[in-house]
Amino acid sequence: MLSKKICMLGALAVGKTALIQQYVRSIFSDSYLSSVGVKVSKKTLTVQETPMNLLLWDLEGQDDYNAVNTSYIKGAAGLLFVVDGTRGETLSVALMLRNTALDILGHNTPHVLLINKEDLNDSWEITDKVLTSLKNSGITVLKTSAKTGLNVESAFSALAEMMVDADAPATMDT
Repeated sequence: MLSKKICMLGALAVGKTALIQQYVRSIFSDSYLSSVGVKVSKKTLTVQETPMNLLLWDLEGQDDYNAVNTSYIKGAAGLLFVVDGTRGETLSVALMLRNTALDILGHNTPHVLLINKEDLNDSWEITDKVLTSLKNSGITVLKTSAKTGLNVESAFSALAEMMVDADAPATMDT
């Protein structure tokens, strides 16, 4: 069985832990507990007929992208960058973390940008125009809600598919 390390990165209080809890245990809690260091959770799934353990590394939130512990990122097969749609500044943090992580792991590392808190979309500061621009630049973007579960399963599944595809041997047509 394959084991793949996924790092969850983003600013403080964007919903990284809540997304993992929703994905792994189908629960949501309104109480906020700030992650310290890293917490690892595991989820088993099958992707393209390949059984896989996802090792979900929930890294503590960083409002200063220079403070991220790069040793936690090393060895990751995939990355999820989480943004709080109601706080526009968290997008800048996520994009800076993305640059840092991809510099460490390589720019072909599978990753997805999650704009979380879709259940509060009336209060969003991030516009559809910005999301379209991100998508047009080649970034996979999904709107999620850890509270309602919207696109949570899809987000992790999409990243798992990308990781399996990245591992697939190249074929040559003759």
